[in-house]
Amino acid sequence: SVRCVDKLNPLTGVSDCPSRASYCNNSVYRSMMQDQCPRTCGFCASTGTGAGTGTGTGTGCVDKINPNTRVSDCPNMRGFCNNAVYVPLMRVQCPATCGFC
Repeated sequence: SVRCVDKLNPLTGVSDCPSRASYCNNSVYRSMMQDQCPRTCGFCASTGTGAGTGTGTGTGCVDKINPNTRVSDCPNMRGFCNNAVYVPLMRVQCPATCGFC
C-alpha cells in the first residue's frame, strides 16, 4: 500500500508543503506537487480496488530533484544517509546516493 504523506525538506526535516499549498492546482507545478505534497494537496483519496498488475521496469532507484535548482541535493546530503534520524527521509529522497536500492 502507498502511504499518503508529504515529503520532508532534507535540510530542515520538516515538510514545506503547507506553506506551498497554493501550488497544488497550478498546472506548472502540479506534477511536482503530486509527488512532493500529495497529502497537503489532497491527491491521495482512498478510492479504487487496490488491485494492480505488479509489472514495472525496476528503474525507480533515482534521487529526487530539488524543484528550485532542478538538480539533486543528495550528493551534498550523503552524510545523512546513515543518520538514524534521517534514514527514513533519505530512503525516499536519495535512495541512489545512499545505496538503498
